[in-house]
Amino acid sequence: MTDSARAGGTVWLRAVGRRWPAWLAVAWAAISLYDVGDGLEYMVLFVLPATGYLFLAVVDLPRITWAVVVAALATVVVLRMLDIDPWPALAVVVGTLAAVGLISGRLRQPGLYALQAPGALAFMAFGLVVPAVSTTVGGYLVAAGLLGHATWDAVHWRADKIVSRSFAEWCGVLDLVLGVGLLVVLLMR
Repeated sequence: MTDSARAGGTVWLRAVGRRWPAWLAVAWAAISLYDVGDGLEYMVLFVLPATGYLFLAVVDLPRITWAVVVAALATVVVLRMLDIDPWPALAVVVGTLAAVGLISGRLRQPGLYALQAPGALAFMAFGLVVPAVSTTVGGYLVAAGLLGHATWDAVHWRADKIVSRSFAEWCGVLDLVLGVGLLVVLLMR
């Protein structure tokens, strides 16, 4: 192998390596879509991250994004294992974080900080509407929620604020692939 071919391969590997969040998200989405039900199981994927974004805006520590994600996912898994509905807890957390952030002034800063409370509340409200409609309509609403959150992630990725850029990339790609994939599955039924 020539030095230029080896260098070209190294450059290509580094380029692929820099996009690890996107590749991880595509793999997760592909595995998840393989066995998708009505799509309602994905509802937590746009509400939980919005709650995490709100928390990270209030504490203003993007470097702890992945730890917050792991803790939030673990909490939801434990609640579900205990047969406890995570939605009331999420609603309380969103309301509390919004109040703390507004009182402290963190969420009154211009730009993305000011959008965190309304964004989290909107995703939470959207998530609460889904169970109130038919399963078919709910599946389409979940797909729309995922696509909406993919847009939210893209804005945060571009701004490189609130959450780590790697998380915004991972979450955005996951939401986009799941949202589009869910739409395809629902349209083919």
